[in-house]
Amino acid sequence: MLGLALWHRVGDPVGAARTELALARLSPEIDDQLLAEGATRRLATLGIRLPAAAAAAGLMAHVPVAEAAPIEIRTLGGFSVLREGEAIASGEWQSRKARDLVKILVARRGRSTPREMLMEALWPDEDPARLSNRLSVALSTARAVFDPDKRHPADHYIAADGESARLVMPSLTLDVDRFLRRAAVGLRLLGQGQDADALPHLGAAEAEYSGDFLEEDAYVDWATPLREEARAAYLAVTRALAETAGGTGDLDSAVRYHLRILERDPYDEDAHLRLVGTLAKAGRHGEARRHYRAYGGLMREIDVEAAPYPSAARA
Repeated sequence: MLGLALWHRVGDPVGAARTELALARLSPEIDDQLLAEGATRRLATLGIRLPAAAAAAGLMAHVPVAEAAPIEIRTLGGFSVLREGEAIASGEWQSRKARDLVKILVARRGRSTPREMLMEALWPDEDPARLSNRLSVALSTARAVFDPDKRHPADHYIAADGESARLVMPSLTLDVDRFLRRAAVGLRLLGQGQDADALPHLGAAEAEYSGDFLEEDAYVDWATPLREEARAAYLAVTRALAETAGGTGDLDSAVRYHLRILERDPYDEDAHLRLVGTLAKAGRHGEARRHYRAYGGLMREIDVEAAPYPSAARA
């Protein structure tokens, strides 16, 4: 990090961006990979193509580019697993319990989950003493789905012992984890005043959120914490994009982002009022009035007094 500080101190943006890119690529962490994208963009704006920058950076000539994991688990909006880019057919799972086991492990995001917790979630109200073998079968089935040709050791994707089981996160790609990390990077950069670097991350995170975490499992307790965390992150990202768009005069985009917030949280009063203010600012007064009336109706449903009609300054 001393070299990076030196480049910043001498005011050389090319040297700083080259060093940031090299350091980011040396790290397997997805946060650093996302920051590498920002460094690449800055180099492009400075007129430097990546191969030239890599050569000039020296050590980057020896830095490998990370390849996509062969297993991708998608959970935003619904559950699916891709193996080498192809969706795994439902028939390959053989057992719904094996699918549910993977979902539970996904909800834990790589943290170890006690076998007792897994058995209780998969077979509630049954005697745990009789479930150990069933859990072992479900684990074997899930492992076989991920790696049918047995190219890797048994614990390459799912590690398990007599006490617990977990997903091996470096071996696979998990959309909700990628979304949360990208959202965190974008919000952090925005908070640091680095809007130009933050907005691509925020835009990508917003686009990636195709729905709530495991929407088909809306009523299971084990999915709720991650679902709420991801939804809160999405609302924070979309609110930031709406405010930024409104501040730069891109009112159509601001309207679109406010509407997306309300799709996820119809009772978000601030989003309603900002939407009305943005519509008014854009000269779309009829839409603003109609939406204000709809907002008032929603507030009456929850016994909340509606706020006065906002001015365009609320946008």
